[in-house]
Amino acid sequence: MKKILFLIAFIFLLTNVFSAEIKSSSINVIIDKEGTALIEETFFVVFEEGEKELFKQSIEQGISVDSLKTFGLDIKPRLENTEAIISFEETQENNKIKLNYFSNALFSVKNKITSNQFSLNKAKLLFLFSGDQIIFPENFSLRFVLPKEAKTINVLPQTTVSSNTVEWKGPLIGENLLLEYSIDKAPDKITIKETRIEVLIKENGFGEITEKYFFDFKSTEELNYFVEASQKNGLEIAQWNAFDNRFFVHIKEDEFDIKNASVRFEENGLTNSYLIMEYENESPVFIENKERTGRFIEWEFNQKKLNSMLSGGAIILPENTLLEITLPSNAEIKETNLEKVNGKINWQGPKTASSIKIIFIITENIAPTFNLSLMIQKLVSSKESLTIFILILIIVMVIVSLKKDSLTEKIDLFIIKNSKIEKEEEAEIEIDN
Repeated sequence: MKKILFLIAFIFLLTNVFSAEIKSSSINVIIDKEGTALIEETFFVVFEEGEKELFKQSIEQGISVDSLKTFGLDIKPRLENTEAIISFEETQENNKIKLNYFSNALFSVKNKITSNQFSLNKAKLLFLFSGDQIIFPENFSLRFVLPKEAKTINVLPQTTVSSNTVEWKGPLIGENLLLEYSIDKAPDKITIKETRIEVLIKENGFGEITEKYFFDFKSTEELNYFVEASQKNGLEIAQWNAFDNRFFVHIKEDEFDIKNASVRFEENGLTNSYLIMEYENESPVFIENKERTGRFIEWEFNQKKLNSMLSGGAIILPENTLLEITLPSNAEIKETNLEKVNGKINWQGPKTASSIKIIFIITENIAPTFNLSLMIQKLVSSKESLTIFILILIIVMVIVSLKKDSLTEKIDLFIIKNSKIEKEEEAEIEIDN
């Protein structure tokens, strides 16, 4: 049937000249968030008698863009060199030939940290240029429907922008063609190339903890963005965690086990900058074994300190993460299931363990010297000891107060008694006289 149709068209072409005429045209472009364009070109056509029926039959049988020339119509996709779906709409007023196709290159995209910048590729609209001028002919319109998320829309030649829709209508002449807009996006995750968790243990089992996050910034723009973020987030760990949930306290029993916390950013170029987080715990990292053996004090790692790394009952240390524990200088490692490196205990991820075993001992001196500051530190670091200390202090103050009252009473009695003796002596002297 198709062959017969084209044979009829060929015979008609030999005996007649098609005189279909394009009266006006429009291009409607719908853009999605990624910049892909769905394009619909509409041509308003007038046919001579008999031509329209033959054209309709050709459309029904399937016709290519090149075959439109057979009907004297110079119609093809103007924004992209591609095949298009051809359709025909007939009304009482108009005959519309439509071309529908996609383009992935109509807009160029520049990726920013917090947005994507889209710019119209003018090379796709060369048919509108004449020398240094852009000319929109009469009976022609170009319309762009931008994504609803689009903002900061810049347009040349100037025209009305309504509901993220930009439309130029001819006749119009301009010096330049410009259509730019941006779409906000969540920032890409900054690359953390290494995380170090350094725990310095004191003689009372408590620790001073430092976490360092080393970055690999892709550009100066990304580094500057992080510098601005550090100024906004300040010293609060909660602010940093809200900014990026990869920044959190690793060594803790729970959220209430954190004190003296601070965060700062050390800027040192694209590959050597790092975020440093310093804090202490409310409870000790190592727990003292109360059952002593001679002069040896035994300390064991508090497993609850790794609660933040628990997953399915296992302790998981992520990739590119180092846990480094430095024990007191007079400590001797008794037992551990981790690696010992230069007197420190290291655990390098990625690793998984059911439990962490670290036990060290400290040998007491035979005649230990009294260290008031250490004693006070131990008292303050233990809630039970601190409570007992306060109770003893109160009792001592009460006893002193009572003794003070008793002493005052004795002094008063002594003064009164001696005052009586003096008066009696004065009376005797008067009688003798």
